[in-house]
Amino acid sequence: AGGAASGGTGGGNVVKKRDFARVLEIYEEVAAEERARQQQQSRSGKKRPPPPPPPGSSSRRGHKSGRSSSGSASASGGGAGGGTPKIEGNPIIVVPNAMTSAITMINAGFFLGKDAVFVPREKALKDPRAGKRGGKLTLSHKIHARLGGGEVTYDIIDNPSTRLKAEEWNRVVAVICQGASWQFKGWRYSDPVELFSRTFGFYVGLEGATVPNELRGWNVKIGKVSRDRRGLDNVCLASFWNGVEEFMAVHKQELFKAATG
Repeated sequence: AGGAASGGTGGGNVVKKRDFARVLEIYEEVAAEERARQQQQSRSGKKRPPPPPPPGSSSRRGHKSGRSSSGSASASGGGAGGGTPKIEGNPIIVVPNAMTSAITMINAGFFLGKDAVFVPREKALKDPRAGKRGGKLTLSHKIHARLGGGEVTYDIIDNPSTRLKAEEWNRVVAVICQGASWQFKGWRYSDPVELFSRTFGFYVGLEGATVPNELRGWNVKIGKVSRDRRGLDNVCLASFWNGVEEFMAVHKQELFKAATG
């Protein structure tokens, strides 16, 4: 990210244009998937909120839905130039609070951190590096080169209803769900349809276990891990991080630019 930021030549502008072109391509892919999901949701009688406008758009329609967050953002100086409101702080990933989930604060650091390995809860509890329920973890992850490279620092939490202020929900980029809607009770966006139109949704299940029926109607990707076969870890993690980065590149430009320059 440092190299990209220090290059003020015409060649650097070409690279930025190419990166922006790729972001637009990703947006079109996401928008196409969104339209397909909306058609499916309409059959069940639920209406999904419209996706945020593409990066670089001067439209303000995307800022009307979150009144408190948009007001806070404009107060912090995001209104200059009429662009995307400025977001302060690290992007946030929310993990399940229920101890029956495959990923919790106990083992999230091993899975999403440098180890990049799934450690079952009972084993993770014996490791002094294990996280704590209700706490916060901070970790960094490198962005894929096709999206500009760089490194993003994330905050990992499991209690957004008590930890986050209304304006801080703008920083939530991903939610790892446990498969039951009661997980979102008390959250600012407690309806799964709205929640997963504003964040990247992901579910981590154990190999061979049944995917919760309630989850099937949500806009989430599904990953699988095994208690014994570590080969599945890389597949699951690649699906998760690709989804997070593409979501941020399209919908959370301010957080993404901080890393890619």
